[in-house]
Amino acid sequence: MPYSRLLTSRNFAIFSLFSLGGGYFMVKSRTLAEKKRAREAGDYSVTVDRSGGGI
Repeated sequence: MPYSRLLTSRNFAIFSLFSLGGGYFMVKSRTLAEKKRAREAGDYSVTVDRSGGGI
């Protein structure tokens, strides 16, 4: 069977980790983008790196 080397338990575990990790990062980035977009709608505060300092 030619696919017996590809479908080992180790390769299946690696593939599962990659797919679960990719899904996690996709959901995480989407929620961060939603939070940023919601904050930009009504918040006029500026982040520290863009504040320009003080006197």
